[in-house]
Amino acid sequence: MNRGSRADLTVLALLGAVAALYLGRTLLMPSALALLLTFSVAPLVQKLERRRLPRPAAVLLVCVLIGALLGGVGWLVAREASELATSYAQYRTNLRDKIEALRGPVGSLSGAAEEIGKLGAPEPGTKQPPKVEVVAPYGPLAPMADLLTALAGPIGTVGLVAVLSIFMLLEREELRDRLIWLTGARDLSLTMQALDDAAQRVSRYLGTQSLVCGAHGLAVAIGLLVIGVPGAALWGALAAVLRFLPYFGPWIAASLPTAVALAAFHGWNQALLVIGLFVAIELVTNNAIEPWLYGGSVGLSPFSVVLSAVFWGGLWGIPGLLLATPLTVCLVVAGRYVRSLEFFPVLLGDQPALSPDVRLYQRLLALDLEEARAVLREATEREASERIGLDEISDQIVLPVLRRLAEDEQREALSDPKSAELREHLVQLLREAATQMAAPTELALEEIRVLMIPALDENDLLAGRWLAWLLEPRGIRVDHGSPHALASEVGDRVDAEKPDAICIQALTPRALGHARHLVKRLAEGPELIVGCWSGSSPETLGPGAQCVRTTADLDAALQSLRARRAAASSA
Repeated sequence: MNRGSRADLTVLALLGAVAALYLGRTLLMPSALALLLTFSVAPLVQKLERRRLPRPAAVLLVCVLIGALLGGVGWLVAREASELATSYAQYRTNLRDKIEALRGPVGSLSGAAEEIGKLGAPEPGTKQPPKVEVVAPYGPLAPMADLLTALAGPIGTVGLVAVLSIFMLLEREELRDRLIWLTGARDLSLTMQALDDAAQRVSRYLGTQSLVCGAHGLAVAIGLLVIGVPGAALWGALAAVLRFLPYFGPWIAASLPTAVALAAFHGWNQALLVIGLFVAIELVTNNAIEPWLYGGSVGLSPFSVVLSAVFWGGLWGIPGLLLATPLTVCLVVAGRYVRSLEFFPVLLGDQPALSPDVRLYQRLLALDLEEARAVLREATEREASERIGLDEISDQIVLPVLRRLAEDEQREALSDPKSAELREHLVQLLREAATQMAAPTELALEEIRVLMIPALDENDLLAGRWLAWLLEPRGIRVDHGSPHALASEVGDRVDAEKPDAICIQALTPRALGHARHLVKRLAEGPELIVGCWSGSSPETLGPGAQCVRTTADLDAALQSLRARRAAASSA
């Protein structure tokens, strides 16, 4: 099966999965909520079991505690809501006064609104025919019946979630074994690794998010209580719940107490204080508390968090918003272990989709010098923070970029003017990076002189210049040959200058073939080192030629040469 057919099957499978999720939401949504609740309280049940409490008793105790907590919060919220309802008339008066105060600045707008409102009204003095409407009998129990009808669906969902969660807690091992058999009992180690990874990420997210949301709601309630906003406990509980919704949840929660502050007080100060309270709490939470508590990321990019909220919210409504991040984490983890789903970590994960060398070369192809400089700057900052050596940066970023440029030139993917412009930008960027990264070291007693010879073209010459910028601060003097010189001309220069070592740079397999010819011509001269940066395994280079594949190998070879010369001169 070719790649196009596999892609078509993948798209059809995804569409079928989305349709199944939507059509089966009545059953799947409570199951997912129950699984989410199980992940949240399972660590507490396990702690009670470690204290030798039987599992049924531990589950029952946790359920009682959660029920008592929710009941207490519900009673407090209901009391606050009742008090707000009794003050409705006063709030309406304050709102009318504020609207009258704004009538001056926006009087024309309010006047226009009034005229628009009068368009459908009857003319004065005209009589409208009486409206006849047939109304069904409305008994004394009808309001209660309407209320029970409206609450039947949510209450049934909550009850189903609670029952499923209790059974999941009681039968954890049995459900885990069945899931292992279903997903892949043949490759048990890989299946267990995937399940453990998903469980750890989701549990860490849920536990930390619950702690953050609870602290956020408590801070909001205390702040509103200090400001004097009615219903502080109600708005605090609402802020805690809505903060589970990524990004826009806290600001939805902020709008309601702000509106109450506008209605409850004559001035504007309290409303402004409420807005300032939410802004301050969000700044502290996002920049201090969450980075400290989360420690490691759940593996999602910020864009994927928003995208998952939109997708799952459109699919399952409000419960989908609560489940968005955990379900997306599970998809990303599955993509790391299942080859057919590997696009999920690329699209939704927090790891870069492109390696640094590909990003740098892509920015150079786009002639975006600033972003290319930012890629190198990021590498230097990582080198300073993670103690990554210059050799790793050279081997993982710089030399691969030079190799890509050389390969594109050889297959004529770039025009000569474009190649020259790219090399010009690279010279500027690499000189800046080498100046920032290279640090002088203690020099040996005798300086080593190295002649850098490009095996084929200007790109090999640029590789030699880059390595020279790194080696010169370490006490090594570097001269450069021309990429257009003949092998005989290189030999004459070596005979005249007598360097301590010759380093031939070869970025591609084709350049490596030219390097082999140079090795035969210079076999009787100084020590020969060939930089085999193409990544391919070279054939025998010739007698006395040393092949180095990394910048560290090159530095080690030159330092070994220096040590031998120092020992010979001291003897």
